[in-house]
Amino acid sequence: MRRIILLLCISFFTLHSFGQFRTDEITYRKTINLKNTNTWAVGGGFSNFIMHGDLRSIGTGNLGSFYNFGGYLYVNKMFNPLLGLEFKVNYNKIAGGAQYFSEVYEILYVDKSKVLENNMFFNGRAYGAELNLIFSFSNLYDSGVSEKWHAAGYFGVGYHQYNSALFEKDIINGGPDIPLVDFGFNRTRNSQNEASSIYLSAQFGLKRRISKRVDIEFRTGMYFNYEDHLDAAISNKQDWETFFLNQLGVTVKLGKSKIFSIWGDEDETQNREAEDAFEVIDTDEDGVIDQLDKEPATPPGVLVYANGVSIDSDGDGVPDYKDDCRFEPGLKDNKGCPFVGDRDKDGVSDRDDKCPDVKGLARYQGCPDSDALKITGYVEMKEYVKDIYFNTASNRIRSEYYYTLLDEVAEIMLKNSDVTFSVYGYTDNRGEVAYNQKLSEKRAKEARAYLIARGVDESRIISRGLGELSPKYGNDTKEGRQLNRRVEIRSVNPFKQKTRVILEEE
Repeated sequence: MRRIILLLCISFFTLHSFGQFRTDEITYRKTINLKNTNTWAVGGGFSNFIMHGDLRSIGTGNLGSFYNFGGYLYVNKMFNPLLGLEFKVNYNKIAGGAQYFSEVYEILYVDKSKVLENNMFFNGRAYGAELNLIFSFSNLYDSGVSEKWHAAGYFGVGYHQYNSALFEKDIINGGPDIPLVDFGFNRTRNSQNEASSIYLSAQFGLKRRISKRVDIEFRTGMYFNYEDHLDAAISNKQDWETFFLNQLGVTVKLGKSKIFSIWGDEDETQNREAEDAFEVIDTDEDGVIDQLDKEPATPPGVLVYANGVSIDSDGDGVPDYKDDCRFEPGLKDNKGCPFVGDRDKDGVSDRDDKCPDVKGLARYQGCPDSDALKITGYVEMKEYVKDIYFNTASNRIRSEYYYTLLDEVAEIMLKNSDVTFSVYGYTDNRGEVAYNQKLSEKRAKEARAYLIARGVDESRIISRGLGELSPKYGNDTKEGRQLNRRVEIRSVNPFKQKTRVILEEE
């Protein structure tokens, strides 16, 4: 259980450390265009195995040191100049003995009770594979390290099999070695197969660049074996073992490019081209570089979002610097303002026209020159029509302006007790027919409820939903569909509009 907890803790802290790693804290030592670099490499070489468990490979007193040699092969892939992944296979001779100063303790799974003595040693071989995360130290910060050297860390997990056997050497008489435990063939532990274990590793590698294709590499690492029988000596003293590997080999970089992702390019001309590719250019001077600017030609002084797009406060697709109604969604063809009629055709919209039924001048807010006119009385309105617009797939009125139109209708009805209004809801042609029918009914009820809330008797309001029938404009454009998402409020019978006047020339 303790070994499991230890492995979980090591794995957690390793992953947590990389989880906290932020790319905005990195300063690359070279500017590298990854599209034009090689990212695959293969390598191999010789290795030296050093046991550090119940038995050791170095400092074993009477038995001397054990030099365990082997080999390794690997293939790796760099995802960027900092991070990569490696798959490596290892084969090693493994051997070691008891240290002369080792404390005496019992060895388990032997034919008879034995204690660890300095005439004991183990022998065997091990082979396996591991998967390592590669982390480049040299490319982490601008450390001034020579372009000929590269340092990296390797952190991973592996699996290996081994046939360790424990022997007792007859030092006094010089007789044959006495076998004690053989993990390649061990009936005592009810196993006739090779022993095996998983392990964790932390390695440090240093590469010397020889050419654009070849590097020489030295690597040393510490390994944590999950089992206690790698050295064939199992005791109650510990539950897991450690060993070390020192490796010396050659790396060959694959690919057609002359640049490998961890090195960059020595050629000054190509370096300048790489730097020019990332030159900071901001054509419209809006604070967003052209490489990230979706609108690289916005006019000077225009406020933009982080992606360089000019700000659109009301979200109607018309940027604020072109929008006459910045905080009210409108139409592109109407300078960002909602569609508003012009009943008297004087060029002043009904919303801004103080005299919407009489042609006037813009400087008089849509009214004629008062010096040439006189008031003659009230006008009888034969028909009164207003359109209230809604958001897509919603019975929510589009803006505050349309509530002012409903207020105007309510005022007319409160001042003319004999007038009745119809409230008909419509939709565009998107969506199912049944859905559009229900949506149009909801829109009509929304407008009707507002008028009732303003004090109008509900019996004077005729409310219906007509779905996508009777479109007022074409549904083939965005603007047309917006104008069809409406409630049409229409007077049913004539009435006198006491709030309006007839202006006639003298």
